[in-house]
Amino acid sequence: MFERRMPLLICFIVIILIVAPYLFAAQMTNTESVFGGFLINPIDGHSYLAKMQQGQQGEWRFALPYTAEAGDGAYLFIFYILLGHLSRLLNLPLILTFHSFRILGALLLLLVLYQFNKNIFNERRHQILGFAISALGSGLGWLAIFAGIFTSDFWVAEAYPMLSMYTNPHFSIGLALMILALLPGRRTSFLAELMLGLGMGIIQPFAVVIVMIVKAGKLVADIFEDNIPFRKILKTDDFISTIIFASGGGLILIYQYWSILSDPVLLLWNTQNITESPGWADLLISLSPCLILAGLGAIRAWQGKKGKTLVIWAAASLVLVLIPWNLQRRFLTGIYVPLSGLAVYGLMELEKTERLSFRFGVILLMVLVIPTNIIVMASGIQAAARHDPKIYLERDIYNGLTWIKDNADPDALVLADEELGLYIPSVTGRRVIYGHPFETVNADLERKFLRDFTKGKQDDHFFEESIAEREIDILFLTGEISGELNNWIDQMGFAPDYENELLKIYLIGQR
Repeated sequence: MFERRMPLLICFIVIILIVAPYLFAAQMTNTESVFGGFLINPIDGHSYLAKMQQGQQGEWRFALPYTAEAGDGAYLFIFYILLGHLSRLLNLPLILTFHSFRILGALLLLLVLYQFNKNIFNERRHQILGFAISALGSGLGWLAIFAGIFTSDFWVAEAYPMLSMYTNPHFSIGLALMILALLPGRRTSFLAELMLGLGMGIIQPFAVVIVMIVKAGKLVADIFEDNIPFRKILKTDDFISTIIFASGGGLILIYQYWSILSDPVLLLWNTQNITESPGWADLLISLSPCLILAGLGAIRAWQGKKGKTLVIWAAASLVLVLIPWNLQRRFLTGIYVPLSGLAVYGLMELEKTERLSFRFGVILLMVLVIPTNIIVMASGIQAAARHDPKIYLERDIYNGLTWIKDNADPDALVLADEELGLYIPSVTGRRVIYGHPFETVNADLERKFLRDFTKGKQDDHFFEESIAEREIDILFLTGEISGELNNWIDQMGFAPDYENELLKIYLIGQR
């Protein structure tokens, strides 16, 4: 009876852990500050809301919201743009739609994770253990922090199911589709494979590459191990499903690559969108103890057809992160899933050789893999309790943003401090000069322009020419500004269209 209920208990624990900190943070909103909606990586979180804003405004083409001259855009980030359309149709706040789909994605991922482990392992105890590790576990970063080392298991969310479910919806849903595509024993059909490829290409493009390599690797392994003639492989269901999946996912990848190369603005954005892989020492800490146990269990797993999927998946991901290009870290997507399965094989091997009892091994493993995620959630609660400015907006700033949303032209360009530029597109849907280190094209130059404009010693012609040349519509000014800018505003006779104790807003483009 207990074993039958254990998966439900694991699911319940996961949902509590990924929801409770956000509910607490939302409840901490008060008259002085407003919760921004994100407890981990708020920079990317607000960029997702900015994409949803475009959908809410009726757009389907993505244009860089953090770039002044956004260009024509392309059909990218359709998942978040679609969520924006749904928010408009259902009359829901964007942040509520975001977290609703995050929770729905988590439930889908948990269901798929459980089925994946159930299909991999024959014994019930192995199925439950594999599910528990993959759903609740992480690395040994909690030990590294005692040495002052901050490892990637605290922030590379796409690599770990729990962290994915805690962070955003597209990591969870993309990983669920990834696991479904590699699920051993799954019945395949032309339509299912095509939809998996298309869906994964839209939601989590890098997962398409990983899945195609794993599928191809499995076919090659079957050819050599079973001595299957190549011409017969071409007629098997596995080969046909791989081709169909690759056709769907590959079509999306080709379009995305072409659209970026053919748009000069998106091309500049892509060149500065760098997500390098963590170093090997970091990865060793962040993926252990599962990585170590996986090494012990890999041979045993390879002896079975289902276990081969785990070995090929883990090996492919580890090799792909070595490729020296700007987005190599993305190939860590979902790597903890095969490592968790291989860790179970490692415990089975230790039990077989009588080096370690299975029960003691399970207890020790769970004690080692759970603390990092607990620290992540606890850190979110602590940040909420002290109203950390990284995750909260001052009430006066938030009021100014909502005023812009209600009163400014939808196509207005806003000049704001670089710290506040992050929130302009996500809260108001308006573009900014600078707001995001990756999604602002020529980010360093734009930051310099902001500092020159608000803090530098400039003459009157500089302000007039800059506003005319950049077609700036709104000045969103907070804190200290240069005497030169203040004098120019007075000379022009500009009165604030909105002001409070922290900010002044000038609709200079509507005068």
